[in-house]
Amino acid sequence: MRTLIIDNYLPNSPQIENLYNVLKDITVHTVEIKDYSTIHPGEEFRLYDVIVLSGSQRKFAEPGIMDTFTHEIDFIKTTDKPMLGICFGHQLLSMAFGADIIDMGVKFDGYYMVQPVSDSELFDGLPAKFLVRESHEEMVADVPFDFELLASSPNCPIEVIKNGKMPIFGVQFHPERFDDEHPAGKLILENFFKLASWYTK
Repeated sequence: MRTLIIDNYLPNSPQIENLYNVLKDITVHTVEIKDYSTIHPGEEFRLYDVIVLSGSQRKFAEPGIMDTFTHEIDFIKTTDKPMLGICFGHQLLSMAFGADIIDMGVKFDGYYMVQPVSDSELFDGLPAKFLVRESHEEMVADVPFDFELLASSPNCPIEVIKNGKMPIFGVQFHPERFDDEHPAGKLILENFFKLASWYTK
């Protein structure tokens, strides 16, 4: 299985290296990175089995941000690959399918409790509530068309979404930022790649 990470971070951000290393260890397959600025309509993605949209330091409130990510949004709309949007990537995914992004008025940075509201294989092995690493000031305002809400939290009503037809997921938190005391993110990533592998067989 071959995974492509679309890097939405600012240049030389250490977060993308961490994401790459975590996914490489979890998938035990080929993982590659492309900067969002190199994504163009019609680019050949047939060689990749799974797409991961990274987080970012950017905010949708920034002037011109939609123009900056137009090509990636167009790609998201047309891909037929299993996909996972993380934090800013979750917001990009949601926006591509018609949702709005709103400012929360405060930055959430730390481990926060998330609760599933719908059954999903993405949560296999997890308790009824679990702690994950959040780091964001904006959130998805409404569940996008053809998606369902899978998990919520007191601070952010839309924490996890899934497309109704494809294994396309968005998570507002950073599952790649886990540790021994907070292992939920690792389990979510493992479950996502298990689901992706079923689809790509």
